[in-house]
Amino acid sequence: MSPLVDPGTLQRLRSDLGGDVAVENRFVKDFLALWHKRELRLRTALASADLEDAEIVLLSIRSSSTMLGAVRLENTAGHLHRTLKAQDLPGCRQQLPLLSVVAADTCLALSRYIAR
Repeated sequence: MSPLVDPGTLQRLRSDLGGDVAVENRFVKDFLALWHKRELRLRTALASADLEDAEIVLLSIRSSSTMLGAVRLENTAGHLHRTLKAQDLPGCRQQLPLLSVVAADTCLALSRYIAR
């Protein structure tokens, strides 16, 4: 099983941000603060069969997860995204509980990372 968060990716992010820990932490905190809105927007889009909005949310989740090294979350969202591309809405809806669990675990890991 892949790790929740790749520390090497977080170190590269910090380096890309000029080594500024405060900026890196703000980026992580923004991700954490936005998670519930993203999840709600995705659930709403899938419930109303709004494939375009669901794709926008999933791309946002995947790109920010990649930047943070949130490996398992990016993989889970990627699987859901592929299911969406196949226009399998029931399959997408079935994957939401797993996405929620992985996201909760990832958010906890990221919170611990910035608390150290």
